[in-house]
Amino acid sequence: MPLSRKLKNLISLRHPSCQPTDSPLGPEPSCEGQPLQTIDGPALTALKLKASPALVDGGENYGIKVLHDCGNDSCVDIVFVHGLTGNAYNTWLDKETGIHWPSKLLGQDIPDSRVLSFGYDADVFNIWNRGPASNSRLSNHAESLVGKLVRERERSDTETRKIIFVAHSLGGLVTEQALTHSKNSAEKYLNQIERYTIGIVFLGVPHCGSDLEAWATIGRRMVSVLVQTNKDIVDVLNPDSEMLHIVENNFHTILRQRKDDPIEITCFYEELPVKGIGEIVPQRSAKIAGYKLYGIHANHMVMFDAFTG
Repeated sequence: MPLSRKLKNLISLRHPSCQPTDSPLGPEPSCEGQPLQTIDGPALTALKLKASPALVDGGENYGIKVLHDCGNDSCVDIVFVHGLTGNAYNTWLDKETGIHWPSKLLGQDIPDSRVLSFGYDADVFNIWNRGPASNSRLSNHAESLVGKLVRERERSDTETRKIIFVAHSLGGLVTEQALTHSKNSAEKYLNQIERYTIGIVFLGVPHCGSDLEAWATIGRRMVSVLVQTNKDIVDVLNPDSEMLHIVENNFHTILRQRKDDPIEITCFYEELPVKGIGEIVPQRSAKIAGYKLYGIHANHMVMFDAFTG
């Protein structure tokens, strides 16, 4: 199932007042007061798109960036969270067409939405700390996601708007930990992120639970990708499997507690191996029992490109 269709179905199901378009690229948006720009490319040269108020580009892009916003007409926040070695721009960029789907197409496909990205320092030397989970960089990134998203929603007076997360690779674990942090926070204003989350799309996210061997295998293969893509990285990535198990366990507790107001979950897995390495997150590790699972005919590093074609 194409990701945009899944998002539209979820929005229509959980928020009937939203009216996403059925067109592959959507009608001309109703958002007013924003300049238009033209996408380059043989199939899209005539398609005019709104310029983003804070369009991401190459670089760090840390924090929350607004990629598309219809103001008061928006009925849902769609938040993109990248994974290890990625960033808020490159992870979601189709390298062949140069199209950054969240900022250039999704607003056309689902005009009644606000599209945001969360960027963070995914440095492999620091992403995991061998201390307790509360001191790990993973937890720090999760807390940053919650805090910065809350501030953006307070700034725009949208604290009760529904939220859908789209997370790639280990960005899914950051998202899971963010929901745990939001739910368990003593600061009531931070609880809104978990409370108003209605759906999560996981793209190649490992869900291994207590399977330590599976975590170790995924860790070794990610190291191989890092060495392959960045020759300066020579250290070995050593995930603290106990900490990752805690993250997964806490997330499943939230899912069970939300049975009367469920979070809709859809998982995607890679169908192709990374050359010379193999599958990074195989099908059995990308699934969550009881939730929908779809394959993407791409490898782990470029699986998002399938949604821009």
